[in-house]
Amino acid sequence: MHGVEEICREFTQSKILSVTPFGDGHINDTFRVVTDDEGTFICQRIRKAMDLTALEHNYLLYASAFEGAGMPYPIWLRTREGKYFHTDPEGDHWRMYPLIEGEVLELPLSEDALFACGQGLARTHQALQNLLGTPTAVYPMLHDLKHYADRYQGILESGAFYEEQRDGALEEEIKLGIGEMLSLKVDKTRMIHGDPKLANILFQDGRVKTLIDLDTVMQGSLLDDIADCIRSCCAKDGRTDPEATKVLLQGYQSVAGELLHENELELLPKVIRKICFELGLRYYTDSIAKQKSFREKYPGYLREKAKRYFAMSRKEA
Repeated sequence: MHGVEEICREFTQSKILSVTPFGDGHINDTFRVVTDDEGTFICQRIRKAMDLTALEHNYLLYASAFEGAGMPYPIWLRTREGKYFHTDPEGDHWRMYPLIEGEVLELPLSEDALFACGQGLARTHQALQNLLGTPTAVYPMLHDLKHYADRYQGILESGAFYEEQRDGALEEEIKLGIGEMLSLKVDKTRMIHGDPKLANILFQDGRVKTLIDLDTVMQGSLLDDIADCIRSCCAKDGRTDPEATKVLLQGYQSVAGELLHENELELLPKVIRKICFELGLRYYTDSIAKQKSFREKYPGYLREKAKRYFAMSRKEA
């Protein structure tokens, strides 16, 4: 990891004791960096295509909001040149920040943990509504089902796919379900985290300390955020567990106050199905596409994920 060590020295002069891969993200390459006198840091390589101006704009907005709410957040270090990003000779961009200590839990979650998840998401939403400006969507297609439907159709029409990877049953499911899913309308005027999955929720002493991976902060739908959190935290036997969902929502509502509009939660079951359908479509599209967005961790991984999310999107009998 000599190359990453050299990058880290652009941000800190401390002696670096170790650099190891960290996390399981789909987007950035992340490393845990231990120093001799300044503690532990996270160093990330960011995709070349990402808009650094937008990332910095959003960072300054949510940093102020999280500080005002008393919630920890990744505090970016500056380079020796006073910038938030370092660009290496290959054109890759890097950033570094102190590790926020906390515990990432695994499924299944206890009732206490589910309740705490709901509370933590609501506190995050409250903080984000106090942004002193509108964030620039770094991932403008996030939760935009039409975008992913258009990508899927475009790949089929262009022939940029592997014919032997196609699955007739899944394609029929997409054909039959896409109209209903696209017809669902939600309020997209609030500020959201964008990716409140279990891996982005840090616990400490039984409570949610904070939500991390804030590059997805954007204007969008609170229901999409809640549904995505439920999709990740309340999964059981290939379905969304209604009892777990109930507990998480109780935690959310215990903190949320007037965050949600009157009767807005009535749409949530449909939004949960839509979120799962969207993920199923994204993973299936990648499983056949010649140019992929997700990583194929092992042969058949993308197809497995697609089938799992389509199953979660079906109406309960």
